[in-house]
Amino acid sequence: MEIRQYLLLVKRWAWLLILGAVLGGAAAYGLSSLQPVVYQTYTRVMVSSSPEIQNQSYNYYLDSQLVKTYAQIFNSEPIMKQLSEKLGYPVSSGQIQVRQVPDANLLQLVVTDNDPQRAADIANAVVEVFIDYNTGLQDERYKSTEESLKAQIAQIEGQISLLQDEMSHVSESTLESERQQIEQQSRQIEQMLASVEDEIISLETQIETFIPTPAVTNTPAPSWIIPTSTPVPVPTPTLSSAAQLRYKELQIRRDQLDDMRALFQQAYGNLLVMQQSTTGDPALRQSQIQTTLALYQQIYSNLLSSYENVRLARLRSTPNVVQIEPARVPGGPIQPQPMRNGVLGAISGLIMMGAVAFLTEYLDDTLKTPEDVTHHLHLPVLGLIGQMRKEKSKGGSGQGLYVADNPLSVITEGFRTLRTNLEFAAIDQPIRILQITSAGPGEGKTTVAANLAAIIAQGDRRVLLVDADLRKPAIHQYLGISNRRGLVDILRDPELLDEVVADLNESGMKVITSGKQPPNPAELMASERMERVLSEFRELADLVIVDSPPGIISDPIALSAKVDGVLVVIEPGRTRIGPAQVLMEQLNRAGARVVGVVLNPVSRRNSHYYTKYEYYSSYYSSKGYYGSNGKNSNGKIKHSQSQEQSQREP
Repeated sequence: MEIRQYLLLVKRWAWLLILGAVLGGAAAYGLSSLQPVVYQTYTRVMVSSSPEIQNQSYNYYLDSQLVKTYAQIFNSEPIMKQLSEKLGYPVSSGQIQVRQVPDANLLQLVVTDNDPQRAADIANAVVEVFIDYNTGLQDERYKSTEESLKAQIAQIEGQISLLQDEMSHVSESTLESERQQIEQQSRQIEQMLASVEDEIISLETQIETFIPTPAVTNTPAPSWIIPTSTPVPVPTPTLSSAAQLRYKELQIRRDQLDDMRALFQQAYGNLLVMQQSTTGDPALRQSQIQTTLALYQQIYSNLLSSYENVRLARLRSTPNVVQIEPARVPGGPIQPQPMRNGVLGAISGLIMMGAVAFLTEYLDDTLKTPEDVTHHLHLPVLGLIGQMRKEKSKGGSGQGLYVADNPLSVITEGFRTLRTNLEFAAIDQPIRILQITSAGPGEGKTTVAANLAAIIAQGDRRVLLVDADLRKPAIHQYLGISNRRGLVDILRDPELLDEVVADLNESGMKVITSGKQPPNPAELMASERMERVLSEFRELADLVIVDSPPGIISDPIALSAKVDGVLVVIEPGRTRIGPAQVLMEQLNRAGARVVGVVLNPVSRRNSHYYTKYEYYSSYYSSKGYYGSNGKNSNGKIKHSQSQEQSQREP
């Protein structure tokens, strides 16, 4: 399809496109106006792993995974609950959207709310709540260990204080009270030793989770393998940097507990020795207390070191979350935006109606333009006839001859053009008898036949108009004359020819109506008598125009072989391609000479298809043909395009 055809298609369906744009824009504008007012702001945070992990391999991968994890936690239920408590009003997770910035360890938090200030407050507060929540999660991992170490340090401090007091009050009178204190210390050491044992067992259980369990198999070992009591070593798994750091922390803590367990066992042994000793030698007693005190001080030092290591491990393992761009109070709402949505709705409506128009044109299988006729029927278009207004003839019955009543109209000029084109088509092979037919009924063949005969008669030629439609005659109704006798009577008795012919003095042409309807019209059209009658018609006029039935029956096919030429009437936008092609095939098979096609009527709203018709319309509407009072040279009032209605044959 050429660009010009696309433009013509747009011009034809402009009303639908405009309607779709108006309805789409109005609907979008109305719906947008009903939406609640929403404000939007955003903030950005940077996420990085702990300093220990940053020195490990796969750091970029770990940071990316950490960013994805935090993106899922930011608008989780615990965060929303703490955020609502902090702000004093409820905040839903739907108000916060978390987006990961591509190729960066950044998270963008987009917050919406009905109040601009609250939107900014929510965006800034959610970062603070998340940092506190994340810190609490990390602290929970080391909380029990730190509390246990604090309790042990306090107990050891008490034991050291007691031993120091014993050293300064060693005497025989205090041996009994000292034994009681030693028993109490032994029980405390025993409890602390049991606590250390439990913690060692827990750490070993956690360490085992980092090493996969070997798969159990029932396959027997080959016979050549010698059994051995040495266990098969379990290979060390490949761990991520974060897992490796945690694995090392657990191992270091277990080693510290092993050393502390040995010190507790040694101190416990010394206390048992002191408890069983019954000697009253103060020097020996003081030496034992001093040895035990040294063990306690060493235990105390190890506990302090372990506590500091655990605290530093907690600080190092906490990821860093920093707000790099605080949220600002939005200056205007993001919705509703009636103007923007109205424009988008208008565009959507325009596209939808354009699709409907294109689909309608694509599925339309009618002949609409001269190009369609040339492409599908391979015939020239000899004339373009516009729409005629329905009116009564001067006698008060029938429609009358339009070209006689409106000699300077655009439609009359179209018939003159058709007359000229027929003369050029008959240069090599003169046409004395011209048959006019159509692919289907009601396509204006009778209108074309009558007005074409009248316009040719105005050129000082003898014209005979014959109504050969013996099934549904219409010439007599169109011209308002009697149909008591006609062509059927001539076929029965050729001597009646002079009596049947009607002379229309106003138009300068003669007319033969169909007469009474016969029982066998198809046989009459194909008979030799019809051929003889046509030969007699040649003697009466220079041109015989025969109005025949439409091509849906066999009558025009039989008649087409006896005439000099056939003119086919096509109604644009109504005549379908299939029936028109079938008619052409039947006419060609009958040996008929089809001289061309007439498009009738060319609708005013579709006149943009035909540039030539537009030229005539504008040219003959000028003051050169119509005066300022709206009358032509004959005093007839010109009619606007809106006054003309489509005329179809009766």
